[in-house]
Amino acid sequence: MAWKNILVPFNFTNADEKALHYVISNFAGEKNVHVTLFHAHTRPPQVNGYNPALIRLKTTMASLATEAREREKEFQQIVGDLIESGFLKEQLNYVFKIREKSVGDEIVDMALKGNFDTVVLSREPGKATRAFKRNVHDKIISSLKNTTISIIT
Repeated sequence: MAWKNILVPFNFTNADEKALHYVISNFAGEKNVHVTLFHAHTRPPQVNGYNPALIRLKTTMASLATEAREREKEFQQIVGDLIESGFLKEQLNYVFKIREKSVGDEIVDMALKGNFDTVVLSREPGKATRAFKRNVHDKIISSLKNTTISIIT
């Protein structure tokens, strides 16, 4: 039996929640499906020095690192939610990594390396960020051949 390998980029937005619900409603309970949640975040810069301004900046950077750890825990909880929705644990994976390239390039690289045949993207209509996301979507659509790309609005 051939597996359907699905990549779901996730950035903790309401639109991403809709994409996740799409995956649940269309694929939960199917035995030949494997779902990978993917998130690439920016590494907080390293700050060195003992200047009072730098100490405040270090505190800010430490809180960003803490926030990233909390997001990863949320990501693990989402995997638990998928299990409760009908997926088996062995059908699920998540990748939570530090971004080294643009968001679009990270998603394309992940899709190609993981041999994903489906990518489920989200889009928030009417938002100011739509122009940025359109560029991400354009990158993914133009780079991935023989891949089903679902854009959930």
